[in-house]
Amino acid sequence: MELLVWITTILLVLGVGGVATFKLSGNEEAVTQAERLGYEPIRISTSIAELFGVAGIVIGAVSDDLAWIGILAAIGIAGMMIGAIVYHRRAGDTFPTLPSIVMLVLSVLYIIGQMGS
Repeated sequence: MELLVWITTILLVLGVGGVATFKLSGNEEAVTQAERLGYEPIRISTSIAELFGVAGIVIGAVSDDLAWIGILAAIGIAGMMIGAIVYHRRAGDTFPTLPSIVMLVLSVLYIIGQMGS
């Protein structure tokens, strides 16, 4: 199970952390996407929450005593990914929903890996 935790940790850091950093950068494409999906007023706060979630995932992966922090962070990320899926579906997106689904599945796999350790 430890391998599952590490693989999902790396993929979540790259996926969720990368997108959060992109949204925080104020990149024109990120702002336009947030406006199109209707979450521009909360773009910064959700991006910061995603980065805190990624930090929690890493903390949980590196410390057996703090694995519970990683589990809670993964639950939070899963919740944010469900929200992202809802926003994309409301906008009529199909393919752009896929990354959120993948991150949701990775969050669940992380939790399974942590619970099995």
